[in-house]
Amino acid sequence: MAFFELRKQQVDLMRLHDECERNYRRLSKVPLDSKCMGAFVQMSFQNKPASALRIEVIDVTKYTSTLAIFADHTGLYWMPKIEIKARIYRDAKMVEVIEWCNDRIIPWVLSEQKGIQARDEKWQWNIFLSELLVYGMSHGLAVTES
Repeated sequence: MAFFELRKQQVDLMRLHDECERNYRRLSKVPLDSKCMGAFVQMSFQNKPASALRIEVIDVTKYTSTLAIFADHTGLYWMPKIEIKARIYRDAKMVEVIEWCNDRIIPWVLSEQKGIQARDEKWQWNIFLSELLVYGMSHGLAVTES
C-alpha cells in the first residue's frame, strides 16, 4: 500500500479531540449537574414554541456521565426526533457522541468500515452536537432544571 493511500485512510484524531473539548466547554455553560443521576435541563425556543432541547443525565460513574439529548420538533414535520447519547469525560474535560438516533452506534475502531459510514462520521456527529448546543444556548428561552 502506497503512503498516500495509507494517509487517506487515517482519521484526524486531533480535530476530533478539539471538537470534544469544545463541546465540554459549551456544556459546562448549561446549568446541569452531570454528577446527579436523573438531572435534566430543558430549553424551549421562542420562534418554535412546540420545540425543545432536553439534556438528561442517564448514567453516572466515577469519571464519566452519559447524557441523553433530545431535540423535539426542531426541523420540518417529516424530520424524525433527534436523539443523541453523549458521554462526559470529567477527567479529560471532553464530551463525545457515542450513539446517534438509537440506530447507529459509532464503531470504536474507525478503521472498520461498517455500512455506509464515512471515515469522519464520528467527527460529524460531534460537530452536530456542538451546533445543537450553540443553538440551544443562543435561542433557548426557558430553562427548566431538576
